[in-house]
Amino acid sequence: MTPTRARRPSSAQLDRARSATLAALEDPAAVENLRLFYDRDSNYAGRSFLAVGPVEYDSITAADLYATSLLGIAVGPRAGRQLLQGGTHRNDVLKALRMVPVETDLADADDAVFDAAENLHLQLKNALGGNKWVAASKLCARKRPRLFPVRDSLVTRNLLGVGQDRRVDWLVYQHLITDGDVQRRLKEVTQESAIRESDLHDPPLRILDVVLWMHVKTA
Repeated sequence: MTPTRARRPSSAQLDRARSATLAALEDPAAVENLRLFYDRDSNYAGRSFLAVGPVEYDSITAADLYATSLLGIAVGPRAGRQLLQGGTHRNDVLKALRMVPVETDLADADDAVFDAAENLHLQLKNALGGNKWVAASKLCARKRPRLFPVRDSLVTRNLLGVGQDRRVDWLVYQHLITDGDVQRRLKEVTQESAIRESDLHDPPLRILDVVLWMHVKTA
C-alpha cells in the first residue's frame, strides 16, 4: 500500500472538484432534483437507502444489501452468502466495521479513522469478489453515511476528476464538505427543496452525494 503521506490530493484536484461541486449546487435544477430524489412517489432511492430496516450499525444484514441494490448494485449469491452467512469473509468485515466509529463525520476524520475506513472498504471488496470498489463504497455509505461518500465513475471520476485512490477521494470530499461556500449553498438547496426535516434525516454528506449524482444523471 502507498504510504499515507503520499496519498494526498493535489491543489489542482481540489480546485477542480470544488469548482465542479459549486457548479452543480448553483445549477437551477439542483433544488428540483433534490426534491425529486426524495419524493415518496418517485422511483429514486432517497427515502429508502438509509432508512430501510433493520438498521444495524455494527452488522451486515439483508437490508443493507437491499438498500445497496437501490443504488444500482447487484450482490450475487456467492458474495451474499459471504457477507450474511458467517465464515471468514463475514468475520473480517464485521471486525473491520466495528473499528470504524459510527458518530464521526467526514469533516472530522483523521488518519486513524481513514486507516480504519480503508480496512473496511478492503474487506468488503474481498467479500464481494473482484474489483468491486463502487459496490464496496455504497455499502460503506449505507453503514457509515456521515463518513463515507458514494464513490463511483459517474461522479467521482467524470465530474470531480478523481476516483483512482479511495483515500485521495475521501480527502477531496472532506475538502468539499468543509468548504464554506459549499456548505452555504448546500444548506440553501436543502432548504429551498422544502423537504421537511422530519422526513429527511440524511446527513449533509449524503445530500451532497445526491445533488452531484442528479446533476450528472439528469444533465
